[in-house]
Amino acid sequence: MTSQVLPLQTQEDENLNSDNSQSVISKNSSVRQQPTAPVPMPPNKLRKRGTVQLENEVEEEVNSIFHLSVILIAIQSGNFSLGYSLSYLSMSFTTLFSQITLKGSEIEEQGLFSAVLSIGQVVGALMTQPLLKYTTRNQSLLIADICGVLSILQVVPNREVILTFRFCYGVCLGISTIIMPLYVKELCPQKYYESFSVMAGFLVGGGLLFTNFMGLGYINDELRGVNSYYWQIVFAIPALIHFLRSFIVTAIYKMDSPVGLVQIKMPLSAKQIIEKIYQPQFIDQVLLKCQLRVQYNEEHQEGILSLFTKKHFKTLSIGCVLVFVYTWCGLFALFSYSSQIFAIMSDGDITLNTIFTLIIGIVQFTPAFISKYVYGRWGKRPLLLNGLIFLIFCQILIIGLSYSDALVATIIKFIIICLFSVQYAMTLGPITWSMTPEINSSEGTYFCFVTLYAWQLLVLYIFPFMLDGIKMSGAFIVFGILTILSTIFFYIFVKETKGLNHKEIDRLYGKE
Repeated sequence: MTSQVLPLQTQEDENLNSDNSQSVISKNSSVRQQPTAPVPMPPNKLRKRGTVQLENEVEEEVNSIFHLSVILIAIQSGNFSLGYSLSYLSMSFTTLFSQITLKGSEIEEQGLFSAVLSIGQVVGALMTQPLLKYTTRNQSLLIADICGVLSILQVVPNREVILTFRFCYGVCLGISTIIMPLYVKELCPQKYYESFSVMAGFLVGGGLLFTNFMGLGYINDELRGVNSYYWQIVFAIPALIHFLRSFIVTAIYKMDSPVGLVQIKMPLSAKQIIEKIYQPQFIDQVLLKCQLRVQYNEEHQEGILSLFTKKHFKTLSIGCVLVFVYTWCGLFALFSYSSQIFAIMSDGDITLNTIFTLIIGIVQFTPAFISKYVYGRWGKRPLLLNGLIFLIFCQILIIGLSYSDALVATIIKFIIICLFSVQYAMTLGPITWSMTPEINSSEGTYFCFVTLYAWQLLVLYIFPFMLDGIKMSGAFIVFGILTILSTIFFYIFVKETKGLNHKEIDRLYGKE
């Protein structure tokens, strides 16, 4: 899916940055020309300063942009795995089910095999917050990668074994999608953050495209027969991705988040990490900023129960509805069951089905190259509302065209699905992952994305029954109604936040 990166850059983190930029103690040009590290402040002064910008602060320079790039891309490679997970099972159902003993109808088993991944994601996401209290960012990511490597046992042609280790893979993704953006936010220098954070969208789209490219193998009759080994190669790839990530980040670079290390009272280890990344004259400044960030987060943490107070309830509701329509507008089901949907559209033509799947992967990947520029030019509210209106228009066309089996209607419907996918990738997808943390606290963001996995679980399980019972037209009638209701909700409650810092956003939503 599009831009499915979990940007848990909390309001607290953004507050530190925005307050620093607006402080009365500002940078001057002479300091920029003669970079010198600031003198660390004593603890008592540190407590009083809070979010005030450092005296004599200068823009930090890294030791090697190449090594930094390798580390940050390796951390975010879990997004490639996330994109890969969306459809690799869908295109393998027929081959897989011909080699194992099923304990229900094929429709029931499709729902179960699909949903067990999301069950694992929910469990992994719920594990993450308590896990971070006792582990570093890298240790948490390593736990995710161990689960990911173990998922290679999905290649064993046994129903129970595949379900068990598909669940394990889901746990890996659940932990990973929470940790990755937090890790990148805390590790990446601010001047590079935007460039590296948008890579998440490229990697998710790239993972989906690679899955669909792998699907070309199923055109070969021998690779989709009862004696095929090809599905095992397809199932083994995520384990390789997570092994490589842990090897690069943990074994080669021995990397971690300095902010996370300071948070769990390991300042010497934090300084060692900073020394690996930054030039010597900036080490003290970076360490001090990490301490300030941790201090601010601790002072402004409110707890999960505060989400249901009047102060937070509106923004929490917006975030929850965003992740709901993100899942229930129909595109998530389309990607997760692309082979089944395109098999219906192509009347069982394997070659046409595979071509459809590959094209939709390319179409989904392409907007990642331009969404950043579109996203920065217009505000979130008009993009969200106009994007949803266009999605509703596409849903109506898909519903109407689903009643015809003519080849022309099939081709037009596929083109509409491609337009639907592009618009989703340009608007609802990235806005969901950006607006939710922008208007919510860290606890609110965490809550919203846990509900996201719950919605994904529901749609993955029941969509095969919808496809069998009410057909594609009926399923998109449901998706269309839910999208219309969500659009009305957003029109009433969502406010434009372009150009506002987090304090102004809080004031806009009545939090101050």
